[in-house]
Amino acid sequence: MKSRAAWLGAGVVALAVGTTACQDGDRSRQDTAERNTPGQQVEQAQLQSEKAFDDARDAQKEASSQQREAARAQEDVQHKQQELQEAQAKAQKESQEAQASQQQAQARTQQAQSVAQQAQASALDAQRRTQQNFATQQQQASNENATANQRVATQDAQQQQAANQNAATQQAAIAQNSRAAPAPGQQISGDVLSASAQEVLVSQRGEPQLRLKVGPTTQVKVDGRAASAADIQEGAQIRASYTTDASSGEPEALSIDATSRAQPVAPAPAESGESSPGVPRSP
Repeated sequence: MKSRAAWLGAGVVALAVGTTACQDGDRSRQDTAERNTPGQQVEQAQLQSEKAFDDARDAQKEASSQQREAARAQEDVQHKQQELQEAQAKAQKESQEAQASQQQAQARTQQAQSVAQQAQASALDAQRRTQQNFATQQQQASNENATANQRVATQDAQQQQAANQNAATQQAAIAQNSRAAPAPGQQISGDVLSASAQEVLVSQRGEPQLRLKVGPTTQVKVDGRAASAADIQEGAQIRASYTTDASSGEPEALSIDATSRAQPVAPAPAESGESSPGVPRSP
């Protein structure tokens, strides 16, 4: 725009100069014509006209040259404006790309922070579960140890109780054996009124005389064979040795030898005078 204004200004100046020169030439020619003859005046007018045409052509050439320069300057300005627009577009594009890259970087940073927080939370949860499992295992181990100790203590107590019972049983057996020793003269013979696995009632001449307690150490024989006191029948004859318990005062049998009750050999004789089969009649 400035080059075009300069070109227009230069054209105006050239026209003004040409106009002034023509006016000065006209005045000069007029002055000369007033002094010269008509022929001279015509010749001078032609010369002045040719000179004016020459000046006009020179001015036109100058104006054309300035116009070309103004066009080149305008092209330069347009080129510079285009370069400026391209540079601005490029700068705007790069700015947008930079903003997009920054937004992506921020999004990745937030995502990384979220992943890190989740990983930290998972690690804390795993640590908490590990501690709980460890505490549970310790509690179970403690409970198992307590149960094992209690079981061992119970077994020890049971073994001690069994040992005490065995010792008491042995002492009782020793005391019973010492009490079971037969005393001289403690013998009885008679008939059996009743007999069971626990006692035998002995009778002499039909009257109850002695109730003998039967224990696990009592030796019982029936008809010379080992038997139980319950195998003795009522009415059987026995010979027994016994001792008296010092604590209870009851007689306890040491040995019993029983003989089964005898069966009748033959029936009583007949009163009708008939003889029994196989027996001869009296005369």
